[in-house]
Amino acid sequence: MKTAQKRIYKIYTPLSVSVTPDYKGTLASQAFKTDESGDTGFNPNRRITPTVILPVVRTYDVDGVFRTGIVNDLLADMHWYDGDVEIVSGTDYQIDTSNGMTRGQLTVYRNTPAGSGQLLRFEAVITDTRRNENVKVILNGVSLTTVVSSGDQYELILNISSSGYYNPLDNLSSIQVIASAFRGDKGQAAIEYELRKAISSGGSATDRAILSTDYEIISIAAGTFNFDIRMINEESYVVIGKVNSVEVARKNFTIKRKYPKWQAEQSGTDEMIPGQAEIAHRVEVSASNGIVNDPIRFFSIQPHTVTIKKGDMNWGERQELRINPYVAGFQDGSYLGVYFEVEEIPALNIATDETGNNNYTDELGNRFLI
Repeated sequence: MKTAQKRIYKIYTPLSVSVTPDYKGTLASQAFKTDESGDTGFNPNRRITPTVILPVVRTYDVDGVFRTGIVNDLLADMHWYDGDVEIVSGTDYQIDTSNGMTRGQLTVYRNTPAGSGQLLRFEAVITDTRRNENVKVILNGVSLTTVVSSGDQYELILNISSSGYYNPLDNLSSIQVIASAFRGDKGQAAIEYELRKAISSGGSATDRAILSTDYEIISIAAGTFNFDIRMINEESYVVIGKVNSVEVARKNFTIKRKYPKWQAEQSGTDEMIPGQAEIAHRVEVSASNGIVNDPIRFFSIQPHTVTIKKGDMNWGERQELRINPYVAGFQDGSYLGVYFEVEEIPALNIATDETGNNNYTDELGNRFLI
């Protein structure tokens, strides 16, 4: 009796494939040093020491049939791309098509253009003989970059802190910011300076060149910048140092009004009898930096009379001092209360018409400030 035969099909688990880059030779990130200062610059040459990139391809078969480990020698249909442009072997690049473990390796002889980058991609296939299918191999994000730096390290030093506060009551109309540059270990260096103004737009900070409409700028000469602080509430600036028009250093700083901590109290006896108005006119204003010698220039000091009551009993009248708006309580325990509030001095503005144009000037061409 004849026996019927049936084929038994084996179903294999899909092949697991991984690929990682291995770099040799010149670093993928080149570092150029410019020759802006007259010293010898550094310009790496990949034709002498090329960058070598090997896509290391590994496989793993849970069924134990296909070879496990590095399988570069099994790669087929290999392609390298720079962006969307295919790379071909020639003067600038060489692709290894040997049947060894360096198959698919890319040797780069070309210098990446200064200040730019390249994003390379490798693609190939491996034939899975168990399942009779091609498995795609892709290596993305292979980056070649160039960083341009100065031949020497420069440092900018300003005679103002990064947060340059000033007290508007010091009666200053201007401040001077002086920049100095130091080059490596060679000491102070003569370089070009540029002043820019920091601005915020859409949640991000940028800077722009100082314009003729930036009236807080009095003068700019070399590394010396004069500011009219009467025009500034709070502004941020950056000083940029350049050599042969190439930026080598920068320094940020802020000019901001900062009022001291104030205190006001009566001067003289702690108590006075109603009717002794002379005592009530004596007030001492002090700040964190000492006594304000002439507070009347900054505050209005006004005596006024109030009626003192406790319940239904009228205790008579007393005179109190009020400095600026009547907004706070008084310190009692005697016959005198002192009211105190700081009035900040606003920044000045250029006088314009209702459209914001046509700056008003006097016969000498001086702008009107309001």
